[in-house]
Formats: sequence, structure tokens, C-alpha cells
Amino acid sequence: MSRRFFLYAHRFANAQFQRTLVFPSLPQPPELYRGFNDNKAMICGECTKVTEKQRTRPKGHRFIITADTQYGILMDGFAMNTPNWSQEIEISRKCVEQINAMEGEERPLFVCVCGDLVDTESSFSGAIASWKKVMKGWERNLVFAQQVNDFKRVWSGLHPDIALVCLCGNHDVGNRPTKASIEHWTSSFGDEYLSFWANGSFNLCLNNCLFSNPTGAPDLFDEQLRWMEEKLAYARESDATHIFVYGHFPWFLKHEEEADDELTSHSSAPSGWGPPGTKFEDGYFTIPYEYRKIAMAMFKKYDVTACFSGHFHQNVNAQSSWGMPMIVTGPLSMNLHSSIAHELSNGEVNGIGMRIVDVGEKGEFEHKWTLLDNEEEIFENAIQRCERQLMSEGKIAEALIE
Repeated sequence: MSRRFFLYAHRFANAQFQRTLVFPSLPQPPELYRGFNDNKAMICGECTKVTEKQRTRPKGHRFIITADTQYGILMDGFAMNTPNWSQEIEISRKCVEQINAMEGEERPLFVCVCGDLVDTESSFSGAIASWKKVMKGWERNLVFAQQVNDFKRVWSGLHPDIALVCLCGNHDVGNRPTKASIEHWTSSFGDEYLSFWANGSFNLCLNNCLFSNPTGAPDLFDEQLRWMEEKLAYARESDATHIFVYGHFPWFLKHEEEADDELTSHSSAPSGWGPPGTKFEDGYFTIPYEYRKIAMAMFKKYDVTACFSGHFHQNVNAQSSWGMPMIVTGPLSMNLHSSIAHELSNGEVNGIGMRIVDVGEKGEFEHKWTLLDNEEEIFENAIQRCERQLMSEGKIAEALIE
């Protein structure tokens, strides 16, 4: 058997069944992925009498949140002719190494990557990078496929007893997801939304890109919405100790009632990325109120413990009016810096890192933003390599003109 077979044996689509995470160390109750009276053949781990629906680790458990690995984003800020994402690969490798080094009670049960695994979904053609502008959609698909292959190769290096959950972001399925763009992603990663138990807590992983803009796939939006309420009701009826919800887009940055035009602040790109003064409206990064209020009503009704996301490329610690934390985790690629970062981050420093979540008694959990070792050096070296490549391409172009 090939090396890839063993690397991917319990990764991506091979670790899923009927929108349920299926992982050897996290046996799931059969009712989660089948009807109660459905007599289908058993799947791996189903014969286990004790499942993750029960709280079997009295001291609690740990999981890791990462976001926006986004292979290819750094080169987007430079007018390069040749696509390259070796810098992002290095950052991911560092993160995988640090997670694998966690041992004993510090070892996480799972890692969730909250979307934008890669950068080049084929509808993104308006970036600064010159190669994106001149390439046709099918050519960008080839770049996307290579970025996906590199992501899977690096993250399959996660220790075999740590589960990996990958969510889609807008750079994976587009700013206006369609059935075709979602199927393009699921062909590599499996279900775009799923659920699972871990030590008595229920975990709901969403494709909330559809909440950002459902107009390209309204039927899929409605289908996920029905599934979402069904699973939330099931978790609450099953007396889950916690209900955690994961997605790519933050539902909000300040409060759940913020209007779509309420945020007037901007987030700046790092120096050297893009034209001087490159910035993005903060309101761009959240779910529109029209669709947010639907999710918020469900989260309040079923007493969701906390929501986790990425997309904003910096940290946010917000809270709903009824006390549900909205926790946004910074990237494993490129930081942005909001003009109101001091209001949003709750003192968490900007940088390249991951979030460690320690789950305790019913309803209780703690989380800590942790920078990668030598993260400033990693990022500075990445920017310098991009600049060197840009200069090299410029010199080559000058030589050709001469």
C-alpha cells in the first residue's frame, strides 16, 4: 500500500461518515450518523460500548483552533508572475510540530482548522498578484489543486492519535458559494459541515460561508439550516456538557445586533504587502445581519457554549447579549491589524499562532492564544523571500527587455 494511504487513513474524507467525524480514538454513538432503528452495517469503532457521548475523561480535555493557513496569500500582495506558497507551508509545519510535541494531558483530542485552508479558489481573479489576473479559471483550478495537495501533505503529519477537522472558507469555496464550488472542495476534504462528540461535549462544524452569501446555493443553505437545528436539538436533549460551534466567518465582532454598516473601522495589511495603505473594511469580515439573526436565535435557544472562527486574520474576544463567547482566532499565514484592535482583542497580541482550548466541567472552558515559536522571525523571513522573488522576476524582465 502507498505511503499516502497510511497518511490519509483517518484524515479528511476518510475520517467521515454521513456528516459525522469517525476517528479511532473518538468513537461516536451510532444514532449520530444513522436513524435509531436503521440496521446498516457497522463502521469502525461502532462496537465500542463507551463512546464520546459520555464524559470519560473527568479532568476534561483539550482541543486546538487554527485558522487561515491560506496557502498562497503572501504572494497575493506582490505582483509576482510565478505562484509560490513555500512560506505558508513552513508556518503550517511549525504549527504541526508544536502540536505534536504536546504530551499527556496537554495533548489535544482534535485540531480544527477554521477555513481558508488555501487561497486560490478559481473565482478569485482580482488579486494584486499578476499571475491570478492573467490565468483562466481552469488554470487557477490547477494552482488550487496543488495548494490542496500541499496542505493535505503537511497536515497529515499531525500525530495519528489527534483528529483533524477542516472547514471551508471563502477562499476555498468562493465569496458566493455554489453547488459546483462546494463539490470541488468536498472532493478533496469530504463533508463541508459535520458534527461529533468529544468527552461529553458536542461539536458542530459549519459551512458558514453559506450564511455570508447563500444566493449561489439557496437549497444547500436551507438543507444545512435544517440539519443544524436538528443537531443542536439532539445535543441539548442528550444533555451535552458543552456545545461548541465552528465556522470560518465570525458571526459578529462586537455584538450580535451590529448592523451591516455599523463598523466603520478598517484592517490594514502588513507593510510590504500590496500597495501602500492597503486595507479592508472590518464589516466585510462578518456574517450579514439578515442571516446572522437566524443562527443567533438557534444558538440562544439551544444554549450554545461558544462559537469559534477565523477569517479576520487577527484575534477577537466578543460576547453575545446572553453571554455566548464569539472567539476569533488569528491566522497561520498573514496578520491584519484593525484600527479598533484594542477594543476587539481583549489584550491578545497579534501574530502567527493557534488557540488552545481546555474544556472543564459542564459549561466551563478556558482558551489561550499561543504564538508559534519564533513567529516574528518566521513571518519576516516569509515577507523577505517574497520581496526577493519579486526583485528577481523584475531583473529577469529587465534583462529580457534589454
